Amino acid sequence: MKSRRTMIAVTASSLVGALALTACGGNSAERPSALASSGELKPDKSIGGAWIYRNPQANFAKYRSVLFEDVVIYNGAEANFGDASAADQQRYAQLVGGEMRRVVAEKYRLASGPGPDVLRIHTTLIGVRGTVGGVATVTRVLPVGMAINAVRGVAGAGGTMTGGIELAVEFYDSQSNDLLAGAARQVTPAAFDIEATLSTDKTVQSCGAAAGMALRDAMDRNMGR
Repeated sequence: MKSRRTMIAVTASSLVGALALTACGGNSAERPSALASSGELKPDKSIGGAWIYRNPQANFAKYRSVLFEDVVIYNGAEANFGDASAADQQRYAQLVGGEMRRVVAEKYRLASGPGPDVLRIHTTLIGVRGTVGGVATVTRVLPVGMAINAVRGVAGAGGTMTGGIELAVEFYDSQSNDLLAGAARQVTPAAFDIEATLSTDKTVQSCGAAAGMALRDAMDRNMGR
C-alpha cells in the first residue's frame, strides 16, 4: 500500500481561520503576485515565508460539498519549475489535482456544479522542485544518510535530494464567487517517505495527497464534521 505520510505543520491560526494548507520545509518568501487573492494575502506569522488570507465574513460551516476546479499552472514571475517542460508541468498539475480530489472525496461529496452549500476550490501549482530519483532513495538507507534524514525529519524538513511543490489554494463561494480565503505554501514529503524518493512524479503525487489530507482535516474543523 502506498505511503501517504507527509509531515505538514498544521497550525490552528491558519487552518481554523482559512482552511489553509501548511507545510514543513522551506517556504518561498515571495508573495505570488499573479494570484487573484494576491492583494489580500498577508504573511503567515506562524510559518516563515508562507502567505494567508481569510475573509472575516466567511462562514465555512454552511458548506457541505466541494467543487474542485482543475489545477492550473502559475504564470507569474514567481513560478519555479526548473527545466520541466510544459507537458511535465501539466502532468504534475493533474497528479496534484487527482490526489487532492481522491483524499477529500473519502469524506466529502464532490459537487459537479455551483450550489448554495458548495465550496469552490481553485488550486494553482506555483512550482515543482525535482527529486533525484534513486540517489534520494539511497540516502534513506545508508547509515549516514539515515542519520541526516532523521535530523531533518525531526526538524520538519523534507528529506535530502527530494523535491516538493508550492501550491496556492483559493476558496470561493460557488454561487456568489466571493473570495473566502487563500493560502500559499510549500509541501514536501516526509523525510522517510521512501516512495516519494523514486521520482519527481512520485514526489508530486505524495505532496498532492498530503495537501488533500490537510484540506480535508481543515474542512472537518471548519464545517463541523
